[in-house]
Order: sequence, then C-alpha cells, then structure tokens
Amino acid sequence: MGLESSLLSPLEIDAPPRILVADEDTAFLLLIQKALEKSEFVVTTCTHGEEAVEAFVEIQPDLVLLGVNLPGMEGVQTCKAIRKRLDGQSVPILLIAAQGDRVPTECGDQAGATDFFTKPLDFGLFTHRARHLVNASRAFSELRYNRDSLARVQRMAKLGSFSLDVETNQAHWSDELYSILGLDSARQPPSNEVFVELIHPQDRQLVDQVVKQAVDTSKNFALEYRLLTRDGDVRHVRHHGEPVMDGRGHLVFTGVVQDTTDHVRAIDRVRQLADFDGLTGLTNRRHFESRLIDTLKHARKSQSLVAVMMIDVDRFKRINETLGHTAGDHILQVVADRLNSLVRNSDCIARKDSTDGEMEVARIGGNEFTLLLPRIVHPTDAGRVAQRIIEALPEPIELEDQSVTLHASVGISVYPIDGAESETLLRQADRAMSFAKSQGGNRFQYYTESLNETSLRRLVLESKLRDAVHDDRFHLLYQPRIDLRSGRVVGMEALLRWVEPELGFVSPDEFIPLAEEIGCISEIGRWVLGEACRQNKAWQDQGLQPVPVAVNVSSRQFSDTDLLELVTQVLKESDLDPRYLEIEITESVMVEDEVATTRTLEALRALGIRIALDDFGTGFSSLSYLRRLPLDILKVDRAFVMDLPEDDDAKGIIAAIIVMAHVLDLQVIAEGVETEEQKSFLRSIDCDEMQGYYFSEPVKPESFEALLRDTSTN
Repeated sequence: MGLESSLLSPLEIDAPPRILVADEDTAFLLLIQKALEKSEFVVTTCTHGEEAVEAFVEIQPDLVLLGVNLPGMEGVQTCKAIRKRLDGQSVPILLIAAQGDRVPTECGDQAGATDFFTKPLDFGLFTHRARHLVNASRAFSELRYNRDSLARVQRMAKLGSFSLDVETNQAHWSDELYSILGLDSARQPPSNEVFVELIHPQDRQLVDQVVKQAVDTSKNFALEYRLLTRDGDVRHVRHHGEPVMDGRGHLVFTGVVQDTTDHVRAIDRVRQLADFDGLTGLTNRRHFESRLIDTLKHARKSQSLVAVMMIDVDRFKRINETLGHTAGDHILQVVADRLNSLVRNSDCIARKDSTDGEMEVARIGGNEFTLLLPRIVHPTDAGRVAQRIIEALPEPIELEDQSVTLHASVGISVYPIDGAESETLLRQADRAMSFAKSQGGNRFQYYTESLNETSLRRLVLESKLRDAVHDDRFHLLYQPRIDLRSGRVVGMEALLRWVEPELGFVSPDEFIPLAEEIGCISEIGRWVLGEACRQNKAWQDQGLQPVPVAVNVSSRQFSDTDLLELVTQVLKESDLDPRYLEIEITESVMVEDEVATTRTLEALRALGIRIALDDFGTGFSSLSYLRRLPLDILKVDRAFVMDLPEDDDAKGIIAAIIVMAHVLDLQVIAEGVETEEQKSFLRSIDCDEMQGYYFSEPVKPESFEALLRDTSTN
C-alpha cells in the first residue's frame, strides 16, 4: 500500500473517527469502548500486539491506543511496527500503562509514540482528548492530501510553481518546476539569477520587458517563451506571474510555469502535415497561396514589387514513364533541394529591411514548383533568379544505372504590373511558363512582353559589366567648377563613363545601380578614386594650377570596404596632397550605420580631405544631417536651379539654403547651371561656386588640361 492510501480524501474527512485499542485488560477494553462509542467513535479492540498490527492494516484507524504490557509483541514494539509502515507514519499512537507500571517514555519516543497515559483513565477527558487528536490528525492528513494532489496535478500538467521576494531575492520552486528546468533540487538552491540564465538568449529581452512592466504597473502578466536547459534541451513554457505585497510590505512574485513543449511540437507536427509537401519538405500550395496573400498586403502598403515564378521540370512525364515513380520521386527531391539552396544563397533579392520575409519555394503538385520573391527592387531581378534556376538544374543526377540531366521552364508574373490579386498572379505566371515550354523549354518568360526585353538587357549588362571591370573599359570625364566671383576654374568633379563596343554608351544611371546590386561597385569605385588622384597629380607635376578633384563614393563602398584605408593607400600611391581630394557623399550613406560613417568622415577630414554632401534637397532628412555630418561643402541639386530665376519658390529656397549653409560655415556649389540668368542670380545671393553646361560639359582629360592651362596663364 502506498503513502497516498494513508491520507484522507476530502470525502472521508466527515466520516466517523475510527480508533484501534489494544490492551491486555479486557475489562478496560469494554469500558473504553462504551465511552468512545457514546461519542460516535468506531472502535476496534484486540488483546495482542500482533493482532493490533493486523487490525491497523485492515481498518486504517484515525487513532491507536496501545497498552504497554501487551502479550507477545509489547506496546512499544507494536508502535514501532506500525510506524515502519508508510500508512502508519502520520497516525497518532498513544501508549497507556497501568498504575504503578514504569512508563518507558524514552523507548516510546524512539518508537514514535505521540503521547503517554496512565490508568485509571478519566474517560470523559480522554474522549475529548481523542477527539482533538483525531481532528488534528485529519487536518494534517487533509493538508498532506491536498499537497500531494497538487503535486500530482502539477506533474500531470507539467506545471511548476514559484515565488520570489523581490527585496530579499529569496526564491522557492516546486519540485515540478525543478523538473521543468532540468535541475536537481538537492544540488541547486532556487535562485532568480539561475532561472534567468536558463531563458533562451533570443527571448530574454522580451521576458525582462514584461516582468519590468508588471513591477511598474502591479499587474499580472502571462507570456510564452523558450528555456535552454544546461544539457542543451530547448523547452517551450507558458509563464503566469502575479506581483503581490506580503505582510512585511515586500513585493513578492508568485506564479506558475507550464511546460508546453509537447503541445508546441504537436502543433508543429499538425502544421507540417497541413502546410508542407510530404515528398520534398517544401511548403505546399495551401501555405504558398496564404503567404502570397499576406505578402501582397504588405506590398500595397509599401508600394513595393513582388514576383511570382512558376517552375515546371521539362519532360518529367517521360522520366516517370521510363525510370519509374521511385526514381521520379527522387528526382523531385533533388530539384527541391537545388531550389532551396538557391533561395538560401541568393543575395539579389532578400533585403535586410524586408518586413515580409525572404524568398519562399513551394511544390504545388506533380513536377510544378512556385517561387515567391517579395520586395524586389526591379522587375528584372526576377529574371536573374530564373536564369540561375535554369543554370542550376542541368547538373547531372546520378541514379543507380544512369545519369539524368534536367531542364526547366519558368514563368514570371510581377505585382502590380501583371495583376493585384494572388489568383491572377499565379494564373499569369502559369501562362508565361506554358509559353516558355511551348518555345522548347529551358528558358524563362515574363507574362508582360516588355519585361522580357528589359530583363534580357539587364542580364547582358550584368555580364558585360563584370568584364568591363577587369578589362579597363571605363574612363573618366572631368567637369570644371567655377568660382562665381572670379570666373576661374577652382575645382573639378570626376565622372565615370562606360562605352561598351557592342552596346555603345551606357548611362551611369543604368549601370551604377546595377553595379551596386551585383557587388562590383567597390571595385569600380577604387579604380575611379585611383585614376582621379593619379591624373590630378600628373597635371600638377606639369606645372598646371592645382585644383581639388571631387570623387563620388557610394553607400556600398562604406559598407563593403575600409574607405579610410583605401583613400590613404590611393593618396600614397599617387603622391597627391590630401587637400586636393574631395569626397562626395549622399544621404544614403547614413542609412546603414550613421555612427560608423561619421567616424570615417571625421578621419578623412583629419587627413586634409574635404567632404561634400551631393544632391542636397532630394532627401527628406537633409536638414538634420547638416548639423551632424562633418561637412565642408554643400552641393545644391540641379532640381532647384533649373527653374531660376523665373520661379519665385525656387529663388526663395535657394536663397534660404545658401544663408543656412553659410551660417554652418559650409561652402555652397550650385549644380546644373546652364544660363547666364541662373549664373547672375546665384552670384547675387552669394552662392560660392557653380557647375554645369553654362561653362562646360564633362570633358575628356586632354580638354580639361586645356582649361587648366588657360586658367594658369590668365
């Protein structure tokens, strides 16, 4: 019989008390039985110690009265025998001796006796005493029953309880909480620091915020998070806490922590069955369509582009018929792995600022797959991904007795160009895929024909651009800057140009964003910086008037290279004095890491290089940057100059910019000056310099050299 059997359930608390009396005096047994039964006790009597033990097991009494001089097993030994039983450890046991007998109190204490009495008994007083002992025993038994019941319920529910005195940092954990935490109560005392240490690092900040809010507001809290036990096991828990003030005025947190790991894993298994394809492990049509709907909601708010791609393995039916369905299933798994790998490793679509997630590939049935590209920058980005798919699939798949080479047809639809709803985009992508297949397969096709031409040009440009970087197909033009007071050439801007033999002149507005996307802008930027410094030093060595050269630096050069180290190295190689180099930046360089960018600019200025903010006025936060950036020059965008001097708004804005810049001790250069009227107005409002076609378009080095010679001789 277990320990639980000795504890009274709530239904047994009101039952008549049971008492076992064992004594060698039969007359005494008769008298005490009558006295106790009058008080509604249920009495069982016996005259031997062995009988008393057997009767105890049978009736489970609330109180035991044992004569000291029982025949056979004496009272002390009988008491000890009952106490050895689990169900006899908490019942009150009284030893009674005849008058004149020596009461073996020491032995009785060792045997576990509750109290001692001597004959003759005052039966009225004894009955009252017995009632008191039974009530106390039952109350204690009920308490233990409730405690053990709570422990059983907590084990079944995997629910642990805790308390924490915030002021003294004293904590209490239940046994089940120790089990949830994976700790041994004998080795680890309860501690708030230990508990916090076990919270998953990725969830610790959330828990800290919720608990602090509960302290500040004195309100309950409930949240779910993960624990990372010391043996590396991840457990999901639901945590309920309540801040209360105890009698000492201390803030105490009490609550429960429930292990929901099995529940979370069960949900994950159900989700796996509902949302994922059993053969490939990819998401299925149901999940993909749901994800597409959510992505389009985000796209409408952010006014971003979304592409949907339909991918069909060419001639897969023939593969199935020839090699069998087992081989076909294996091939589909390989295709899924390759598509997944391409999605994970792609750097052309997934953006750090994306709020709608990454690309997602799904199997929607048979040999058809779909790919979702959220927040693409340009519709042609989808064509680049499609081309990578087409190039990745043909790698041979080795089966038992032969090698299989695959090809795919890919159809592309783009939101909002080809439709605004998920069903429409899927249908248009499927139609584009069918057209690609009808053209022989192993190709991609946009639903909108014009995008096919644009995408093809982008792919050609990407290939040519990479070659141009390595084959020195770039050259620099130089546009002079003119002092509005003296009319002399006082500076120049180096402008990158690319003429491709097969494509002709390619606009910087077209190839520079592409260079940033494919990651070669830093290499191009290094060449521009080196060539501009080399050329400027060569002119100075010829005795021409020294003027600074301005070089544009893109935001990618700040994030991809150590710009300070690069500039220092280029200046050393060219032997150009740093005061004859200017670095032009735009506000976009501050987006990634303003603190690091500012630090780099300050280090460049310390070398003697001047910093110019280009295209001022085109960004929404330009004014705030003027005070924070270490700047020397402000270049006013041509958009403010083109309507001068007829447009009163433009005149007011330009005048305000110049006054503000001069207050901040910045030099002002107006870009895009093309007429005498524009020049005259800018000079009248104290603009420092101008740059534009009025004086000179960007020219080749030899033409700019002539301008410098004229300036040097005048």
